[in-house]
Amino acid sequence: MRNAWHLVICCRNTQHRTEVIYMADNKNGDWLKQLFNEVMRPPKWMKEPKRPGGGGAKKPNGDGKKAEADVSISPKKRQPPGWWSWSQSDGVPKARRRKRERQSHRSPQQVRKTKPAVKKERLSNSQGRLSQSDLGSALPGSESGLQAQIRRHGFSPSVCRSYGITPTKVEPFGPVLRLRTQQGLVALKKSYLQPAHISFLHQAFLHLEQKKFTRFSPFLLTPDGKPYATIGGDTYYATRWIRGQEVDFRSMPQLALTARTLADFHVASRGFEPDGYAPPPIFDMVDRFKDRRDELAEWKRRAAIKSRPDDIDKIYLKHADHYIDQADQALAMLRRPQVRSQLLFEEDDPSLLHLDLTPYNMIYTPNNQVALIDLDFAAFGPRTLDLAHLMRRGLQRQDWDEAVARHVLVNYNAAASLQPAEYQILSGLLRFPHRFWRIGYQHYDLGHDPNHLGYFQLAEAEEQKRLAFLDKYDKQISRVW
Repeated sequence: MRNAWHLVICCRNTQHRTEVIYMADNKNGDWLKQLFNEVMRPPKWMKEPKRPGGGGAKKPNGDGKKAEADVSISPKKRQPPGWWSWSQSDGVPKARRRKRERQSHRSPQQVRKTKPAVKKERLSNSQGRLSQSDLGSALPGSESGLQAQIRRHGFSPSVCRSYGITPTKVEPFGPVLRLRTQQGLVALKKSYLQPAHISFLHQAFLHLEQKKFTRFSPFLLTPDGKPYATIGGDTYYATRWIRGQEVDFRSMPQLALTARTLADFHVASRGFEPDGYAPPPIFDMVDRFKDRRDELAEWKRRAAIKSRPDDIDKIYLKHADHYIDQADQALAMLRRPQVRSQLLFEEDDPSLLHLDLTPYNMIYTPNNQVALIDLDFAAFGPRTLDLAHLMRRGLQRQDWDEAVARHVLVNYNAAASLQPAEYQILSGLLRFPHRFWRIGYQHYDLGHDPNHLGYFQLAEAEEQKRLAFLDKYDKQISRVW
């Protein structure tokens, strides 16, 4: 970029190409205005930056996009994910259950280094060749013990026969079983999804592969070609296990990589037309957030009429009006005419959204890519829903540092330029008090948990920095538009 934008371009030479990622810094403070000016200036974002000593020549890669960068920061392991729908996920931990040290789709073992694949886009260790440590050999007399293990975790041992696999080791990772088989590592999940819904996801994955986006783990098929198995009224699906660690939102390079992957996913998913069932699209954002606003008011009423309110009720009543006012401000932004026009425009050619972008569902792989997993909640909708969720997660992890927003927006725009109205949608989505709403939902609708008091205190502690960021973001939007 030029002028106020200072870019640090991190490069990593590989056998096939140089990988580039933008690390943004802003010297004057009107970073959103500079971002908009840069987006609107031809040739926008898709022009490949010049490499030092390269004479300005552009070197194409597999999918026409700039490649991702090497990232040296290793994230710490965290608890397995809470399996929430898009309307329930926001960054506050779900009520604690059994503690586990391992996470879904993560390996406690070090991955053996392999030669890079010919096509950088494809995940070499998850969708093709497997390391020898992934392969198992059956032990004499061990089958009955493994079946007992599978049954103990609530899975039917018959599901392995349905897929034609014989596990040699079973490891639970949250709601997923990792099976070590002679065909490699397999992730097995008992799903609440109906078979038609899984078929929809399978069709979406095939479409993504046709568009050369393979940073995900597709379904394994049964011998009769189905992406699921139904046993005893339960539905299961299996995928290849993706080696790696969850994305660390405290790492700017990994956050930038995630934004680039998300943009590529949104672009590749356009044009997908499912044959049969499809989940309801999510373009009625005003109605959905109006329902949430009303829930905040209802929980306030319930807390106020208690004869003996507890500490959680008291802190909720103390802050409820403040957050309800924020919800009203967010709704006002989402009702703007230019926002409504943008949503109607996107509805004609929608992207597929992930809708559950927790760090646990994004894997930083050994070949320096970010892969998306657990797309159970995927549906058509405005891409700003995913983007706002990613920004909010990163901002919460880094004390609402505006550098997070710059990194996410610059790298997302590098693959898919945002429209002016989409910045206003982002403002409304970030203004809504998601964290406060989710804690209230867990406490008043799901049941009391003493940990909820700490979650409310966490929301209270970040509020000053959160409001400072939102006010600055809104001022810069008003200057540009």
